[in-house]
Amino acid sequence: MDKFEDFGKRIDEEFARLKSIRNFEDFGKRVDEELARVKSFVKEDVAPETEKRAAQFLREVSEKLTEAATWIEARNAGRNARSGEPPPAGQPPSSS
Repeated sequence: MDKFEDFGKRIDEEFARLKSIRNFEDFGKRVDEELARVKSFVKEDVAPETEKRAAQFLREVSEKLTEAATWIEARNAGRNARSGEPPPAGQPPSSS
């Protein structure tokens, strides 16, 4: 069965379930069941992958920020060396 037929079958099943709802109490129970199913899906399937991707993204950003800080420090050290100013506190003097 291809994906389109499977999708159609699932739609038919859901429609049949909806037709079986006879009152608001049944409707409320059905909503509660679906919310529990969605919550479980998000907790078990979506959240772990999202956390994994977020951690990888933060590592990549951290590396880029380290590179940017190194570049800025080198640029400032070069400027200070040309102007004869001592480096800012916390930076070693440049060896030119």
